[in-house]
Amino acid sequence: EPTEIPIGVILPLSGTLGPLAQSVMNGMDLALEEINARESFRIRFIVEDGKSNVDSALAAYSRLADQHKVPAIIGPASSTETERAIPLINNKKIATLSATAARSGLGTQSEFLFLSSLSVGRTVPEGVRISKKHLGYKSVATLVNKVDAFSNSSNDFITQELGTHSDVTIVHAASYRLPQGESFGDITAQLTAIQNAVPTPDAIFLSALPEGRIGTLIAAHRLGLRIPFIVNFISIEAIHAVNEAEPGAAEGTITFQVWLPNSVVAESREFVDNYRSKFGEEPGDFAARGYAAVTILGEALNRVSTYDATSIRDALAEIRDFPSIFGSFSFDENGDAVTSPVIARVQNSKFEVLD
Repeated sequence: EPTEIPIGVILPLSGTLGPLAQSVMNGMDLALEEINARESFRIRFIVEDGKSNVDSALAAYSRLADQHKVPAIIGPASSTETERAIPLINNKKIATLSATAARSGLGTQSEFLFLSSLSVGRTVPEGVRISKKHLGYKSVATLVNKVDAFSNSSNDFITQELGTHSDVTIVHAASYRLPQGESFGDITAQLTAIQNAVPTPDAIFLSALPEGRIGTLIAAHRLGLRIPFIVNFISIEAIHAVNEAEPGAAEGTITFQVWLPNSVVAESREFVDNYRSKFGEEPGDFAARGYAAVTILGEALNRVSTYDATSIRDALAEIRDFPSIFGSFSFDENGDAVTSPVIARVQNSKFEVLD
């Protein structure tokens, strides 16, 4: 009998992030099927609902650690949850892999924490370089969700990176406050201030959670704002949601991403085909990030002789040049993902790669 390894999963399956979490889960399930058909071990997921709020995600982590005694956990989902879970991770010493958190510096705070998606510190420098080349912006505005760990980290890196370009000025820096799990509010005042900035911004850098990305693009279009948005990690699912609610509102938006559906990487093409035949639809980047996390964990499990947390942690730390759907994938010394970011612009509701 193959050894069965229980792996904890924390995803916000209910609440505001529910639809995205389902995509992540689909990607994870596909990877699970493939690994279990191929390897000498079997993975069994023990799934806990993080309910789109921080306290529920932390409670889920504790249950997986104390009741289920899992050696590894995929999650938490958001940067805010992951940051708040660090004392727990350090206390429980469970190999922990977030498939979607992207705040820079999280991995430095725990030797048991790994991030399989790119952090903003890796997407922003390349994203600014390429978006500037294509848009030629001189005056820009920034808009950030001030109470979210990912958004603040993204905005800090964007501000810092723009500061290295002497010909670019931030003419207006706007912010709003939307705690994770709450529904998007009114940001007319912030958008109007950006619209009225002198000189008029050539581009707007938005750092927000998924519902904030969607809500902002819709609201801006309804206000008649026709300045291109540059949005760190906006997904194809969000683009479709925006264009369905407000046709054309997402056109011209630039994303900094870890993966795109039209990637030419062989592993990615195979993933897209297999996902399509299993679920009857194209995977978005949340599905891809779920799939990638499980394949990376599977690679670590493949390398260990005993399935305890410390062995799994050590095996994750040693992953270098793994052929993932993102392309060649490694963890750095902090457990942060190292792979090439993709910069793309929305045309006809699809991402076209910029280089």
